[in-house]
Amino acid sequence: MRSVLVVGLALWGGLGIISTGFVQLQSSLIAEIIQQVDEERLREHICQLQSREGGEYCNEDGSRWSCDASAIDRATNYARQYLESLGLKMRLVPYSLDCRQGPSYNLEAELPGTESAKLVLITAHLDSIILGIRPSYPAPGADDNASGSAAVLEAARVLSKYRFKHTIRFVLFTGEEQRMIGSSAYASELARKNVSILGVFNVDMIGYDSDNNGFFEIWVGIRSEEVFKGSWRLAELITKTIEAHKLKLVPEVLNDPGRGGDQALFWRWGYAAVMVIEDSEYGATDDFNPGYHTPLDVLRFLNLAYMKRMAQAVIGAAAQLAEPVP
Repeated sequence: MRSVLVVGLALWGGLGIISTGFVQLQSSLIAEIIQQVDEERLREHICQLQSREGGEYCNEDGSRWSCDASAIDRATNYARQYLESLGLKMRLVPYSLDCRQGPSYNLEAELPGTESAKLVLITAHLDSIILGIRPSYPAPGADDNASGSAAVLEAARVLSKYRFKHTIRFVLFTGEEQRMIGSSAYASELARKNVSILGVFNVDMIGYDSDNNGFFEIWVGIRSEEVFKGSWRLAELITKTIEAHKLKLVPEVLNDPGRGGDQALFWRWGYAAVMVIEDSEYGATDDFNPGYHTPLDVLRFLNLAYMKRMAQAVIGAAAQLAEPVP
């Protein structure tokens, strides 16, 4: 793992990586937090999100296309009701999407910090799509991105049991498949208000690992030196969490490959952010989901044990950044 980090840093002429001394990576409290991540709860969220309303349990016929108000609103309502059940402060954040009449919404839940309004964001996009953009076709999107959305919901469940120095927000974007319009609106609002963000952990496709080798990627921003350093700090938190808690994952840290993703909108405004994603064609190896953007992106092809470890890595890193209060 360390050799990957060193190679990535060398591309930037030895800027150096920020020391991990600001956290206690071996903290028993962090171990307690990540041990609570529940594979069956992740599975249940994906079942609900990939399914068509009125069909049999955990069917594969649903859609979360952001241009179809009934489809995306059903998914948003499911997530909203779940987050409300945790007692979190909720907000539906409106924005405009050309292909839908009326407002579209991002979903935000907040766990206030005990000492600071500085934000740690755990994010994912809730919407799905298939090639050809036909709203009448199933777009179950189990991996893309019910997997990331399930991780955000599970992060909210686990972390809401604890107190943190800094404020944690759990954000589900819509409109990602329409050129990331939802996250663009959200990030620009935060920048306009000069909101202080410690880091953004964007989780997008974390369920497919056909060879069961635990490989995945962390994408870091290179828009500016400040974004680069901050993003590397987040990547290091994830990799050190994996090492400290023996999560059997193999991260590869990559400079932004330019593929997109909601984290890119935060880079644009100078915020530190990372994308956490399964093994894709942009890294040294390629085990990307062949069902991507097709009706075959369904739960039965996912590796839930891998997904659980991915969620644990992100939740553990975010918890450290937010600084748990004993």
